[in-house]
Amino acid sequence: MIDMHCHILHGMDDGSGSLEESVGLCRLAAANSIQTAVLTPHLPNPSQIEEFLHRRERRMDELKRALDEQNIELELLPGAEVFVDDDIFFAPNLDGVTLNGSRYILIEFTFRGLNTMRLVKYANEFFARGYVPIIAHPERYLYTQENYDIINHLADLGVLFQLNGTSLVGSNGMEAKELGFAMANSGMASFIGSDAHSLRRRPNDLLAMMDHFPRAIPFDVYDRMLNANPGRIINDEDFDRGPFVPIHRKRFL
Repeated sequence: MIDMHCHILHGMDDGSGSLEESVGLCRLAAANSIQTAVLTPHLPNPSQIEEFLHRRERRMDELKRALDEQNIELELLPGAEVFVDDDIFFAPNLDGVTLNGSRYILIEFTFRGLNTMRLVKYANEFFARGYVPIIAHPERYLYTQENYDIINHLADLGVLFQLNGTSLVGSNGMEAKELGFAMANSGMASFIGSDAHSLRRRPNDLLAMMDHFPRAIPFDVYDRMLNANPGRIINDEDFDRGPFVPIHRKRFL
């Protein structure tokens, strides 16, 4: 599997707090059949990009050396989870914070108070710069939980979506689980990531999570979201989400 969203790189954000914890998370990833982890520490503001890239490179080198010393087989690739607000309109070049140097960029927003018009403007800014935005955990935002049409509008633009595995097992509440299910079941969402932060809080045990994913969605759909689809992204290949249908807010589970 490929975990395309995780905070297991030490000393970068609110994720792993030490090299030892990062090694433990990498060991857990390998035990859960994760062969590749895209390291996506938070970039809270694009103005901090130079310092961010310098720290990320140094921490990645430290972690790779530790994995080699302990014979833990896990490929580590660079990325970021970019927080987006109006500062994005004045952001410098973002090539360094895409997923493995591809055209695809993982983004997140504030959890409250945004509307469709603002989100569309943000998405169009990324497209105008030549990037393809992937929205992290859209099922967790209060405004998307209340208005599924926001997701429909963004999907029509070509925006891609990554669900958290924890949402599909219900750890983020029923509203997040229902929206995540609707997006996966309709073909709207293309990826699943762990969004792991620590061994105790939201670990990266994706294989164990799969035992508790909704059974109404076929296994091969989950397999694509965890393997083939993120593989195309990290290799900077053209990505076609395929057919999807609009979603509507109702009780799915």
